[in-house]
Amino acid sequence: MATPFKIKVEPQNSGLLGLKLGENEASKVTDLLQKDLEDHHVFFNEAGFHDHLVHQALTLYGTGATPNILDKAYDANKSYQLKAMKPKSEVVDKLEHGSDWSDYLGKGRNYATFFRFFQDEIERIGWQETLKEYLFKDDARGRDMRSRLFAGVLHPLIQLLYGMEWSQPMIIAAGLAQAAVHRDDYHEFFTLAAKKAEASDAPPKMKTIIGLYEEVAKHEKLKQSSHWEDSNRVFDGVLARAKEEMIDLAARVRIGEDELDERTAEMVHTSAFVAAGAAFHPPYSPRFDFILMHHINSTPFFITFNNQSWIPASVKARFLEYKIRIDLLQYIARGTPALRSDLLREYKPQDGDKLVDKPEDLFPRIHEIVDDGHTVKLARALMLAQRITKPYEDKEWVRIKGDEWLKAVYVLLDVNGEADKQGGTMWVRSAGFEEAWEEIPKAKM
Repeated sequence: MATPFKIKVEPQNSGLLGLKLGENEASKVTDLLQKDLEDHHVFFNEAGFHDHLVHQALTLYGTGATPNILDKAYDANKSYQLKAMKPKSEVVDKLEHGSDWSDYLGKGRNYATFFRFFQDEIERIGWQETLKEYLFKDDARGRDMRSRLFAGVLHPLIQLLYGMEWSQPMIIAAGLAQAAVHRDDYHEFFTLAAKKAEASDAPPKMKTIIGLYEEVAKHEKLKQSSHWEDSNRVFDGVLARAKEEMIDLAARVRIGEDELDERTAEMVHTSAFVAAGAAFHPPYSPRFDFILMHHINSTPFFITFNNQSWIPASVKARFLEYKIRIDLLQYIARGTPALRSDLLREYKPQDGDKLVDKPEDLFPRIHEIVDDGHTVKLARALMLAQRITKPYEDKEWVRIKGDEWLKAVYVLLDVNGEADKQGGTMWVRSAGFEEAWEEIPKAKM
């Protein structure tokens, strides 16, 4: 049985894709997850780059990877991780008995301490009650923790996703601890957007999510608010040059409790379309944007989240609003890349006429790509997006249809597989800027 201190993945729990997996695979992923959480810090350098081993191992497992592939991926990424620090018992005690955490939040050196604190809390009251108390409450601490959960290119949210999807209390504790040591830079943005959405002069509620992206493409001030030379394209760009306009746009994102299912599917679909559409920038070879990729890779969280009947619909709606708002903000910060659905439709995979029947058939080849897990996470997220879109295929917000889903996964396999073999660049960073594509090779004609 899984506990806050022990990982235990059962073969019958293969994650959202629901593949049939064996005891050997479950045992292997259990061992690797335990090793990672005990041996490594959540960051692997002073810049706050993230340890992805939990995500990578569980995604490989949930997509049918063999124990050998799991070992290979872990070994390829363990060498550069930072060693785990020891929790400070006196600080754990202060966290337990005081409501003011301000001295400890946002500091990577306190990760082990927060990890132990949340492990203890989960052992005391269970992981569901711990989430209710520290993340879902609409009080100052809950709002603060939520803003941190969506920080760090959504990595705390992604960590929590894997804990909830596989019902692993230890990973849930790690996700909460990871949120606690991220900065609260987005707190003001989320707060102002929520207040504006509830104000008497609130802008009209969105009709569709993709409609907001299409409006951004015509809004010159928003479109030009992020510059290539900005140190941080969110805070030195969008929120410095077009803050009021960005808040107004974000305030149009309002989710009713009665529309959760469709709006969640719409968000997942739109995240997939934005990532896939922005991957094309002729004459260059396609590349998925590194930041936008995280915004689709995090979407399984919301599928899992909605499956939890004990979470109030009001909390689910609030989290979904946060996600759509930060999706829009990061899209503009990436230079508002054109979304080329035409080039996705026209894409000719390297397999030529010998295409597989369905995207899932590509997993064995995707498993062979050596990276830090982003590629297989993106492939899985695209496949889940296709599944959740299926009941809504006739809706006006649908932009990826039919075999375009398979083509999107082929784009990923073709370009990342080739980059892996040749030691090239797998991702483009800020796809809306011409400068971002200068290191990407030209497409083969």
